[in-house]
Amino acid sequence: MKLTVTGRNIEITDAIHDHLDRKMQKTIQELGEKADVHVALSVEKHRHFAEITVKTKGFTVHGEEETNDLYLAMDNALVKIEKQLRKHKDRAQDLRIKQAAAVKNKFQE
Repeated sequence: MKLTVTGRNIEITDAIHDHLDRKMQKTIQELGEKADVHVALSVEKHRHFAEITVKTKGFTVHGEEETNDLYLAMDNALVKIEKQLRKHKDRAQDLRIKQAAAVKNKFQE
């Protein structure tokens, strides 16, 4: 997994980078090395923004979050990404099951 972290009006510290890396390993482990993850963090007065984009072969998912705490914004954006990835995985699995059933019915006739 290639992780790129960009900061707008904020310096990306080692603690922020380590936090993101730990969370990514837990939530996006099944994508493996083929995932390209871009995280953009920004601060405007008391608002903290986190935008996460995950690009893999065949699809892209994007999640945004705005809170008063930077770490909470990152975690909530990751939750959104995880939901989208789970939904995509379930749809792909359902499609494979439908295709397999169609092939099986075709050979039984």
